[in-house]
Amino acid sequence: MSLLMSIKQKNIKYKVFFLLPILMVCVLEVGAQQLMLDDASDPVSMLSRATIDIESYSFHNNAQFYALRPGFYYGLRNERHLVGMSIPFMHTIFEGNFAGYENTTGFGDLRMSYLFVPYHKEDVIGIERGTFSLDVTAPTGEYLLGRGAGAWLYKPGVIIKWRIAEAIVFYPEVRFQFSDGDANSQGGSDGIPDPEDPEKEEGLQNLSFSFPAVVQIEQWNGWFSLNVLYTRSFTEETNFLFLRTDIGKVIGNMSCASLRITKFIAGQPRLNVVVQANLTFFIR
Repeated sequence: MSLLMSIKQKNIKYKVFFLLPILMVCVLEVGAQQLMLDDASDPVSMLSRATIDIESYSFHNNAQFYALRPGFYYGLRNERHLVGMSIPFMHTIFEGNFAGYENTTGFGDLRMSYLFVPYHKEDVIGIERGTFSLDVTAPTGEYLLGRGAGAWLYKPGVIIKWRIAEAIVFYPEVRFQFSDGDANSQGGSDGIPDPEDPEKEEGLQNLSFSFPAVVQIEQWNGWFSLNVLYTRSFTEETNFLFLRTDIGKVIGNMSCASLRITKFIAGQPRLNVVVQANLTFFIR
């Protein structure tokens, strides 16, 4: 009886975990203003928002995992500061050393974010905003089951908003990611866990550059972006190149949806394809 009660309590916790973002959506959409396309298409938005990401990661040797990642981000002091966090609920499939494929389900690594905008100038052609960013990932997921990196990860960086035309904006970005010890993650994988070989290897030291170009399509109330992402792994002394595409659309007064596909081009990383679907609900 006690075991049954424990299982029921766990099921209730999981249901509450998934229902919270939906309840927040209902609250945020009531009486909301109209969302501007420039805010919706901004990958470094400083507006408060709730997000729901559905993610799929595939690797070369049949390993894969899926994640549902709710998050919340809160803007402070006239859109100069933003703090947030997200945590994935993951289903991992990896090649074990015994009876074939092994499936595991549970929470992954908690991700915390902070953005600071020291420079911001509205409605200009040229450099519109400069942002300092810091992502910190806590090892809350079990790395031996392919759900976490097994180490604290830190990722400081700088992101520029550069408008070259009214409907075309570049977001050049440089970031450096490092871990506080050995991690279950590979260079070029942005710190995500490696279910192909769920053991800690070496520490991460990744320098990454990206140059996404976002084209806003007013007639469709949506946007499209193309991004070439380069990563240098100092630990593995290897270069990685990825191509990333995004397509998104405003779907409500203060909400939007987008689809992102990331495919490796060169460098032979374990990670092959990443597909991410996102729902974002803004708060004014």
